[in-house]
Amino acid sequence: MATARHVDPTVSGRHDASLVGEIEDIALAATEAADLGNLAESERLGRHAFDLAGGLDAGPDRDRALARALRPLGTTLRARGRYAEAERTFDRGLTAAIVGFGSASLEVAELLNDLGMTFKYAGRFVEAEAAYGQARAILESAPEVDPQDLAALFHNLGGLAHARGDFEAAEPLARRAIEIRAETVDPRDPAMLLDRSAHAAILDALDRSDEAEAVIRDLLPDLEAALGPDHPEVAVALNNLAAIVQRRGALDEAEAFYRRVIAIKEARLGAESPALATPLNNLGTVLAAAGRSDEAGALFRASIRLLEGAVEEDHPALQAARRNLARHA
Repeated sequence: MATARHVDPTVSGRHDASLVGEIEDIALAATEAADLGNLAESERLGRHAFDLAGGLDAGPDRDRALARALRPLGTTLRARGRYAEAERTFDRGLTAAIVGFGSASLEVAELLNDLGMTFKYAGRFVEAEAAYGQARAILESAPEVDPQDLAALFHNLGGLAHARGDFEAAEPLARRAIEIRAETVDPRDPAMLLDRSAHAAILDALDRSDEAEAVIRDLLPDLEAALGPDHPEVAVALNNLAAIVQRRGALDEAEAFYRRVIAIKEARLGAESPALATPLNNLGTVLAAAGRSDEAGALFRASIRLLEGAVEEDHPALQAARRNLARHA
């Protein structure tokens, strides 16, 4: 990962030429903060970069600076479950990138990939597929492309197929992300660990649960060491592991994992984040299986409340929580 030059993000009022480099540095710092799970700091930096970029004179420098500032800001808004805001942010960044870099640029492909992820989280799968398709067309036709961008795209394509329940289609896409990433990064690189974790979730869905569990238990210590034990991506891996042990009847172990997932996400994303809905629903299923119906019902209702208005009505997570509430109410 590139290292930002040491800057004072409170300084403003400079001439355009000197501001461009400062904006890029602040945007990079915002991205690094998001990667570390420090979302409040990432949003603060992203908004500051955006404010500075908006003060530039109209022209290519302004458009490029806006695109670079808006990408980490959108990423942070999406991570915090503010999908509508994230979509607007990426849309504005995409418009600026098309003008500033060109419609076939890698910067446009990256923003299309980001927009596709936002649509996927919101349950707008057709729009996600279209955005990913545009990003893929740019990346695969570019004379030179960063393998990390291509790996990220295949990771997301696999995630979209997984979310749709098309596990047979998801597996080779997720595996391709790992293969591309392996050409340039260490096996214990965080991005590679996240690729393997996503692939393991798909293996579990394909009834290859023993293999999936072994993969997650192998990578989890390295992921915790690289990102910290309370990083939101660690919570994703723990949630996948909890689902596996739950299905083999280890309810106490599953409950402990889910409660840790919820604690991480509440601390990092906030108690109102839609990202809490899935682990709350999953914990509810564990408690229902243990005969704790009243507690389970409260969790299903909380899951539904977090998702309603944030995602599409036919979103799989919302549908699952409603089915569980009807079954166990």
